[in-house]
Amino acid sequence: MIQNSCYIYISKLCDSKRKTIDESCVIKKNDELFITYCQSDTLDKFEADINLVAGNSSFIYFFKKKFFSIFISILSVLVILMAFLSVSIYEDFLKKVVFEAPFSWETNDFIALFFVILFFLGVLMMPSILEAEGNEFKNLIFSWFNKDIRKLRKLELTLSNFDKKTNIHLYNFDLENSEHWLWKIFISRILNRFTNVNFYIRNDKLQNVVRRLNKFDILDIEIIKPEISSKKYDVEILLSSKEQKFYLLLQLCSTILLKQRDKKNFISLELFEYCGKNFIKEETDSKNQLIFGFQNFINRSFDDFKFLAQEKSLQIFFTSNVTYKDLSDEERRIAYYLRNHIEECISIFENPISLLILYYYVKEIVLDKKRTIKILEKFISSTKNTQQYELINYYWFEIAGYMFDFNDVNTFESSNNSYYRKLSIEALNNLAFLFERNGHFDQAILLNQYLYEINPNKYALNICSLYERMGQFEKAYETLPKKLNLGKNQKPSDIEIRYYQRKAAWIIISQRNETLKQEGIESLDKLEELLFSHNDENEPLWLWHFYNIKANLNEWDENYDEAIIFYKKCLSIPTLGAFEYGATFVNMAISYRCKYVLQKIKEEKTIDKSIKLGRLGMILKESVGDRDEMPVVLHNFALNILYKISNNMDITLCNEVLKATNEALEILERTKSIKRLGMVLIENYIVKCLLKIDAKDTVIKLGNHMRLLGQSELNQLLNIYKEFEKNNKIKKLEFLDKF
Repeated sequence: MIQNSCYIYISKLCDSKRKTIDESCVIKKNDELFITYCQSDTLDKFEADINLVAGNSSFIYFFKKKFFSIFISILSVLVILMAFLSVSIYEDFLKKVVFEAPFSWETNDFIALFFVILFFLGVLMMPSILEAEGNEFKNLIFSWFNKDIRKLRKLELTLSNFDKKTNIHLYNFDLENSEHWLWKIFISRILNRFTNVNFYIRNDKLQNVVRRLNKFDILDIEIIKPEISSKKYDVEILLSSKEQKFYLLLQLCSTILLKQRDKKNFISLELFEYCGKNFIKEETDSKNQLIFGFQNFINRSFDDFKFLAQEKSLQIFFTSNVTYKDLSDEERRIAYYLRNHIEECISIFENPISLLILYYYVKEIVLDKKRTIKILEKFISSTKNTQQYELINYYWFEIAGYMFDFNDVNTFESSNNSYYRKLSIEALNNLAFLFERNGHFDQAILLNQYLYEINPNKYALNICSLYERMGQFEKAYETLPKKLNLGKNQKPSDIEIRYYQRKAAWIIISQRNETLKQEGIESLDKLEELLFSHNDENEPLWLWHFYNIKANLNEWDENYDEAIIFYKKCLSIPTLGAFEYGATFVNMAISYRCKYVLQKIKEEKTIDKSIKLGRLGMILKESVGDRDEMPVVLHNFALNILYKISNNMDITLCNEVLKATNEALEILERTKSIKRLGMVLIENYIVKCLLKIDAKDTVIKLGNHMRLLGQSELNQLLNIYKEFEKNNKIKKLEFLDKF
């Protein structure tokens, strides 16, 4: 066969006139036939739909189909019966000739001889007839017994109702291979009958289709790729079953998960390929296993299906042609899979969209929040590296909220779990840069102020620059340092820092050793010199210890307001954990308590502040399971409350003290430690007296422990004892009255 005009259109599948699976696969408009194939279609459906378009009613089509089927069946049976009859007559005639000759010829014998000669000639000529030009006879015989050939004949008969010059438009015929009935039966008849045939196919199927058409001896094949159209596409019914699975997976790997209708739905091709190759691949028994190329489907989604569009190299999003499905069950399954492979995903994903989707999948089901922080840190760095700055504006504040005011101690409880407190210094620096790029100057300033203590020179310049960008030149000038405190030394080693920390703080200042006080101050001065005589960024923990020691020294000098200032500096150090922040709140509570004790006119708000901060410190310490310092924390919390109770009795607060001291005694007994045991025992004794609970065991333990008390702890113990004993609120202890 020779076909003069055959056109192949790519990226034009959307022109299909068929909109649903149930619709006719053949639509006629003027002198054009639009034929669309879907994977669920059969040859019978094609035949029926073409008959209807040709003008035959469904009844006539049904009648013709049944009539031809019955006629061919009857004709086939008659031919077979004639063959059997001829063989039988030949057998009988031959027996008569051999065994009864000579015999008299009768009419029946002449009839038998006729059938024998006919049978002989048929057998003699059969090979020539079967191999004759065109094989018409052989084809005719085959058509009696071969279902496909019978359908081919009926299809030819149906197509003969249309003019040869009718324009034929074939959509989605590249979906099947050359062995499928679509090509072996239908296409062969179409090409044989009509002079103008147009194929609408996928881009990547072009070579396959051209190769098949060449086998039909097509002389003129023209390939046409039209310009991109902005009209809305609807090609979902044209997708194969494999493409449907990819289509759903693509939706699972998008920001549809965020359910933000006012934003574009971005796609992560990294996540799409990762899940396709790993998540679905693991389901070895699943019929949903994906077995063909990801890249082919992505290319089709851009060019053929128009599901995807692209703005930047890594920003791909869904177009309005996508119909979103309810995939809640699949989302849950993929979330648990990704949770078990977080570290692998973080290491291979470079697109911030991938990490954003990963975060939303696992954020509710990850037990270790440090893994979530790793995702966010990689999201921040990849956003900066790929220069997709607007993603911060789109998504970050919905994830982490706005930066808190770290100078306000009262906001710590609400900001304790803030991501800003958990991100690394590097991530916070990158985030401040991204805030600046997005015009969130106020947030960038807060972050730089938060990081200020790490490197005052660097962050002061950053803050100055931000105020200048905002046009606030006076503030920019005010924040600019009058001179840079540039150090000449190299950044000290951790060993040097720790040496002076221990010497200044734990050995001298913490135990209030008056004889070594000057040496402790000198060690603290040396520590300060090491920290601020270099130009690099200090470790947050170094600064925290330094300011904590400075606060302790001011407490020793009874300069509690100054101590509180340094404790607030401790709280302003970024990226520390509940252990350090908890200790700071405990120590700050002690300063407020000591300040209250020295007040001639007692201010309730001071001791209330002490109790509040002490409780917060206790909660933070408990959250990290700190058994080492818990007795000290519990004793100070109890002591804060006792000073309030000394002026204002409260049964509820008494029960809190009892619970705290009992827990502290239990820990000390288990660890066999005597640190602050004397204070815990006296606090436990006082509250038992107030609640009228038997305290004999506590008194015995306290009496036995007295000889082990240091002078500082003894003074503190006697102060609280005398505070309650002077008004006869508790029973006197003779061994304490001796001091």
